[in-house]
Amino acid sequence: MRAGIGRQINIAIAAGFVLVLVVGGISVLLAWTISAGVEEGRHRRLEVDAINRIHSTVHHFVAHLHLTLLGTAAPGHPSPAEILDELKRRIAAYDAFERSQGSDEARQELGRLSELQALVTELEVASGAVLGALGRGQPPTAAEVVAINDLAHERVAGIVEELRAVHQRKLERAIDGTQRRMFLISSLYVTFAVGGASLLLLGNRFLSRRLVSPIGRLAQAALRIAAGDLSQRVPVRSADEVGRLSQAFNVMTERLEAQEAERLNFQAELERQVKERTRELEDTAARLQATQAELIRSERIAVTGQIAAGVTHEIRTPLNSLAINVQLLRRELSAEAAPASLREALGTFAMVEYEITRINRILEEFIKFARLPAPRFEAVEIGALLQEIVGLLGPQAAKAGVRLEAHPLSPGAAVRGDPDQLREVFLNLGQNALQAMPNGGLLGLEVTREAGWAEIAVTDSGPGIAEAQRETIFLPFVSTKADGLGLGLPIVKRIIEEHGGSVSCQNRVRGGASFLVRLPAAGTATGG
Repeated sequence: MRAGIGRQINIAIAAGFVLVLVVGGISVLLAWTISAGVEEGRHRRLEVDAINRIHSTVHHFVAHLHLTLLGTAAPGHPSPAEILDELKRRIAAYDAFERSQGSDEARQELGRLSELQALVTELEVASGAVLGALGRGQPPTAAEVVAINDLAHERVAGIVEELRAVHQRKLERAIDGTQRRMFLISSLYVTFAVGGASLLLLGNRFLSRRLVSPIGRLAQAALRIAAGDLSQRVPVRSADEVGRLSQAFNVMTERLEAQEAERLNFQAELERQVKERTRELEDTAARLQATQAELIRSERIAVTGQIAAGVTHEIRTPLNSLAINVQLLRRELSAEAAPASLREALGTFAMVEYEITRINRILEEFIKFARLPAPRFEAVEIGALLQEIVGLLGPQAAKAGVRLEAHPLSPGAAVRGDPDQLREVFLNLGQNALQAMPNGGLLGLEVTREAGWAEIAVTDSGPGIAEAQRETIFLPFVSTKADGLGLGLPIVKRIIEEHGGSVSCQNRVRGGASFLVRLPAAGTATGG
């Protein structure tokens, strides 16, 4: 199995690290050799300086010896013997330095130094003889002066020049070696720079071919899959991590494609079932609507029958009364009967008129309940409406000894409704409350507001409503009054429900009844 990319990268990093160590080691070694060459050059420079000082001292000795022989030496100036001693010390120091080197060239130089020391001894003997003769008053001969000059300038200076030339060559070799090492370092730097750049290019090409390009193909395929094309696949061109990733990507795509096919099949089946259930629901809804229409028709027939029975019951009584009074009038006006008094006849006519009026009132209430007009909605200021109701009920309340208390909303608070029908609702509830308190009491009108609704409570301090009657009080022809027709509260309920509200009744804890009407505030959408 081929090595993975991670292993190859680790190998490349290790090789680079080893290469850096090798380059660094070679650079350190060359730097050390350069430092050694510099140190060697410094030593050679010291040797050359020592030779130059020996050569200078020899010339200095010869010059002062001539001045002494001529008698022109400056007072306080070192004597030739002192200069010669200085020359010996310099030669001895140089000899010790060369002996410390221990090289073959140093041993050769030591031989020349021995010759130089011998020549210096000869120079010391010759100069001593000349100076001794000069002290006895005998000037030196020309042959003696020439011999001293030859010994100092030719033989001694020749050996010094040879030693200086040797050390100059050593110095040049040290400089040449240092220059060669510098050139080698420069060559290594250029070589490694070019090699490093080549390795970087190769590494970049390797990463691009083995890592970047496959990942780019994976990214493009992932984008196409995200766009909905699940047929995308990427080529697997290696067995490394990227190859395994590409293979896993293809497996994932195949599974996604299979799951998408299953999802589409499931969706198609679900849509088929939904359509089937929808058809069933539509059929059921149609049957329910037909059933509901039949129920409504049956309910209307039942209500019509109930209303007809109620109207028959309510009208039969005044009709019986009319029949009896008509028979009485006919009897009284017949030829056989004694003539009735005018007062009795007028009383009978008054009774007939009352019963006719009562029949008309029953028929009007029935028509109002059966043909209640649709409300014409607008914004109705509830406070102003209740104040109007208080004004209409005021005389009747004062006559019954009932005190009115109204607590409407702040001015401007409005509900959505038909002002005429709402006026009829609260006037009806108010009149019922007054009729429940024939001996006086308290009638209250209170308005509260809650979450887009206005709640109007009409309360009284009468005897309240029996529990059994509260459940049927809003049904037609159900009344708590002896002469009541029982259509007032059903009309109230129909009006409030067509306004999208509700009406309910309950007994108060402190006594009396309370009718609560809930109406939508102006600007609130309702289902009614």
